[in-house]
Amino acid sequence: MSRTLVLPPTYYRDHFVEMTGFVARLYGDVLGDAEKAFLDQFASLDDDAQCLFVRMCNRKKQAFTAADLSYAEIGGVDGGLARLQASGFIRPAEAEDFRHCLNELSKTDLVAQARQGGVEGFKASWAKPELVRWLVEALEPDELDAVFGLSRLVVPCHKETLGFLLYLYFGRLNDNLLSFTLRDLGVVSIKAREAYTARFDSIDEARAGFVYSDALRRLRHGEHPERIDLDALPPTPTEFSQGLRNDLLFQLGQHHEKRGDGERALALYGLSSAFDSQERTVRLLYARGDHNDVRLRLETMLEAPDHDEACLFAQDFLARKFGKRRTSVFTDLLRGASEITVDELYRGFPETAAMHHFEAEGWSGHHSENGLWPALFGLVFWDELFEGPGALSCGFDAVPQALKDRTFHVKFADAIAHKLAGVADGWIEDLVLRTFRRHEGAGSGLFYWDAGLRARMQSFVRAAPPQALHRILSEITKDFYALRDGFPDLMLTRADEVRFVEIKAEGDQIRRHQLARLKLLQEAGFDASILKVAYRTDPDTTYVVVDVETTGGRAVNDRVTEIAAVKVRGGKIIAEWSSLINPERRIPGYITQLTGITNEMVAGAPKFAEIADDLAAFLSGAVFVAHNVNFDHSFIASEYRRLERRFHAPKLCTCAGMRKYYPGHGSYGLGPLSKEYGIRLENHHRALDDARAAAELLHLVNEKRLAA
Repeated sequence: MSRTLVLPPTYYRDHFVEMTGFVARLYGDVLGDAEKAFLDQFASLDDDAQCLFVRMCNRKKQAFTAADLSYAEIGGVDGGLARLQASGFIRPAEAEDFRHCLNELSKTDLVAQARQGGVEGFKASWAKPELVRWLVEALEPDELDAVFGLSRLVVPCHKETLGFLLYLYFGRLNDNLLSFTLRDLGVVSIKAREAYTARFDSIDEARAGFVYSDALRRLRHGEHPERIDLDALPPTPTEFSQGLRNDLLFQLGQHHEKRGDGERALALYGLSSAFDSQERTVRLLYARGDHNDVRLRLETMLEAPDHDEACLFAQDFLARKFGKRRTSVFTDLLRGASEITVDELYRGFPETAAMHHFEAEGWSGHHSENGLWPALFGLVFWDELFEGPGALSCGFDAVPQALKDRTFHVKFADAIAHKLAGVADGWIEDLVLRTFRRHEGAGSGLFYWDAGLRARMQSFVRAAPPQALHRILSEITKDFYALRDGFPDLMLTRADEVRFVEIKAEGDQIRRHQLARLKLLQEAGFDASILKVAYRTDPDTTYVVVDVETTGGRAVNDRVTEIAAVKVRGGKIIAEWSSLINPERRIPGYITQLTGITNEMVAGAPKFAEIADDLAAFLSGAVFVAHNVNFDHSFIASEYRRLERRFHAPKLCTCAGMRKYYPGHGSYGLGPLSKEYGIRLENHHRALDDARAAAELLHLVNEKRLAA
């Protein structure tokens, strides 16, 4: 019997003390006077006062009454609040707080108290935001206080100081200590280490990161950009903090550009060293006719581009605007790409269609896109990322700070050089397998340990050129976040060959970062290309008609008891596959009455895991067909999901198809339709008989569908 975890009554104060103690130990030498004073003053408070303050800080409310703070573990709330106010930890609500105070009242209370206070001129039908706005604008602060009693509320102080301490601990903006609670309840795991390293080397670096992160959050939450005073923001001593400032400048520039103030936007973009601001500058200057300035800027970008995307942009813009080329490099690349044509049923599944195409040529295909390279990077450099001294800054870190601030290649230069040399010499599989042996399943914010990861990685690194792997991994060590996405959709292996393919369906565009990744792969020595997918009705499509029998009607809870699959091509059955399945639970009596499948029949049958590979091979490369297809597909997908395997395929429903092409029947169940069209169905609700009957319905549907 499981035991419910019960946290101690003052767990939240314990978490607060744990967090502040950790920060004091790790950052004591670089903390500012405000942080040191706060920590000393908090430590001097009695337990009840500490609990009250932490309770207020952990809640979303801006202001509190004593009644809001009635907790069983806290004695003497009024006395505790008095001591907090005397120590400067809370203060009475002031005029600047009144809007927040009103927002925390319900609309019903706002209307009732306003009427009781004799306020006139508002309408009870107004939405709450409109009512609050009217009250703040129509009444003086003392009138608001008189009507709503706002000055009796208290507001926690030191919010910015506390926010900064949380930023030092978590490395991101955080408003509470919920993570600690989830840890103690066993909901989240942490990476316990004997020692952690500080995220920041100086108070200036930390302060800049906090201030710019806070400004960006305020913009996201709707604060007017004009309230961001750039002159009041701190200098940026590191690349990380400069990146945050660049993000802020770009967001502010976007605001002014959308308002039509191009001059102000250009001024803001000009303060940034980031490529996104440089691009907007070029486009705005060209639009207003400053072509010579644009040409000089583009040529400068080409002389020393920040990265591949900047180079591609400069080359393309120069060629189109000054070289008389009519189309972009992206359009030209798509026009020149190879193309395959697949059945309309694959619309919405272009990657699956391409996989089936390549599998027919002997390739093994994998949906790699943004998962392959982060996983390989994590497997090769696991020790440096997660185990080495100074790798993590607190137990909750999912991603090392060195990746976030782009210092990984500097902090671990010797170890990286040693491992990259091993990669170039062909030892990468040993590095990967060693990580699997030591750390498989360990928490990582870089990749997921899915069931097929080991085999996929081995297949890849055995076929990939060592020097090509060396080049890509070397680039990722320098800037993980810049290279974590945009890679091609598919990774294909065949014997000692590997290739990457970006799939583009009709109407798709290739984006600059995707083109940059293709270029990087090609320069490294990989076969990397684009494949276009076009659609038409294809009579040569392969179908697998599936029927499942189950223990019930809900895929998430119930299990499969029998599966049959009939492979069809050109209107003919070319192969069949079927098996009883042990559902690892009892079959309800009413299900046995329906299907005839008993518990004794499935007792010695294989479990789904034992036939999963055979079934997957039979289904591979075909359209999944069933009568009420979502039912059968959902059960197959759920069974694979229990094995931590992904299953999806283009689908065709014979029930929906018959309704569309053969309207007017009273019932579209498999039994009635089989009887209506003379289809043999001797053992209805046994999988193979039902699948064969559905295959005959597929033939009827395709007669109309292919002729359309």
